[in-house]
Amino acid sequence: MTTSIKERLALLKEFGSDVTRIQQCLLVNRHTVTPLQAVRMWLDYSDSLCAAWLQLPVEDKELVGILLKHLPNTKMMSASPPTWQAKLVDAGDGSGDAILELPDELLMQLEWSEEDILEVSVKDSSISVIRKA
Repeated sequence: MTTSIKERLALLKEFGSDVTRIQQCLLVNRHTVTPLQAVRMWLDYSDSLCAAWLQLPVEDKELVGILLKHLPNTKMMSASPPTWQAKLVDAGDGSGDAILELPDELLMQLEWSEEDILEVSVKDSSISVIRKA
């Protein structure tokens, strides 16, 4: 299920205690995620079972096992200026195309929205993404 950032923010507000528990369970296991990443992880898991937002398991060990399979594939690299690293995800339509998923935190920081038109260029092993005016 594809959700907009507005929908994920609404879920964060509605399921704040679940999100906090997700973050705490991961932190104990030396993984840190932002609240929006936690929302996306649980949505991905719920969607894999053809559901909306599933209730979290009672046992933390079971929750951690699920979460480790859905860790985000993006992270901010320490660089000046800040650099973000993301993976291309197969579009899943058999075309060979890929989708570059930009982290919610980056979109919010840049004040980009899902409706913005982006120009993507590839040089060597780097991808540049620029918002078109």
